[in-house]
Amino acid sequence: MPSSKLDPLTEEPGEEQSGAFQANTRVVLALCLAALGVWTTRGFLVSMSWALVIAVASWPLYRWLRSRAPQWMRGIVLPLIFTLVIGVALIGPLTYAAIKLGEEARILARWLASIQKSGLPAPDWLNRIPAVGSWLFSTWNSSLGSPGAAEMTLGHLDPAFILRWTRTVGVQMLRRAEVLAFTLLTLFFLYRDGEALGKQALQFARRLVGSVGVEYARHCVSAIRATVNGLVLVSIGEGILLGVAYAVVGITDPVTLGGLTGILAMVPFLAPLVFGGVSIMLYAKGSVLAAVGIFLFGAVVLFVADHFIRPGLIGGAAHLPFFWVLLGTLGGITSFGLLGLFLGPTVIAALLAAWYDFIGRSEEG
Repeated sequence: MPSSKLDPLTEEPGEEQSGAFQANTRVVLALCLAALGVWTTRGFLVSMSWALVIAVASWPLYRWLRSRAPQWMRGIVLPLIFTLVIGVALIGPLTYAAIKLGEEARILARWLASIQKSGLPAPDWLNRIPAVGSWLFSTWNSSLGSPGAAEMTLGHLDPAFILRWTRTVGVQMLRRAEVLAFTLLTLFFLYRDGEALGKQALQFARRLVGSVGVEYARHCVSAIRATVNGLVLVSIGEGILLGVAYAVVGITDPVTLGGLTGILAMVPFLAPLVFGGVSIMLYAKGSVLAAVGIFLFGAVVLFVADHFIRPGLIGGAAHLPFFWVLLGTLGGITSFGLLGLFLGPTVIAALLAAWYDFIGRSEEG
């Protein structure tokens, strides 16, 4: 009589095919769900990305405070306090910038109206510039030197337009407040559940590509922290140093100019626009020594920060050479905007980690 049991050899191919089909189906289903989730939350991806960058960068400090906080604070109170502190640190400068923008816009509007009525003769120092000084002096006077010339040159500039533009900028800043609010909300949950989420992310990376996935994840985290330290902290230092220099030479409102210098210092090659403009203004007022001093001091601060401190912080922790740091920063800005300042070097760090892993495995093979 035939055996009631099936031959295992005849049963394995079907089971293997069924198992492979189910595995492939699960992968396809997971990818579809992931794509659907990204599409559903696409309007909040920028806020979530900002929250993730802030949480990763500040996590060592948060973890240190959490280890010393009482048990009753660790669940909600400490994450809430830390989120509020981050919120004040972000909202404070933005509010100050909005107020100053309104004040400067009103001053600029009155200044343009005054020029159109009475003209603006060329300063005498313009005529002393070698080679092109006389041409600049005559061109300035023919365009702005008299009320008629100024009216003809600046007649299309309506001072009221500047005020309307300022209101438009203010409205846009209020709309961006929604992004900031959701960023802080996401940040609270990241602080509250950060440890569990971190373990899940490492487990996912390990199951997806093996132990090397954990290394990639660690490279990304190191790159984010190093980029924040190298960009934000160093830029704050540059802004403080140059702000003090502005105050020493008697510049009006050195705090605003120092803050603007620090913000632009995060983007390569933009900080000289500020201290270079200050130098030109001082030279125009006849303070030649102060103008040269500000320019040289700013150049030295920028050179040391961009060529020694910042590459050491970013490249040393993220294992990125200076060229790749610069490429990741500029490419990130081009691709992702301001968020790309931090995402660009992170992507480059992960890419180089994958490259070195591939080269290492190829040599072993």
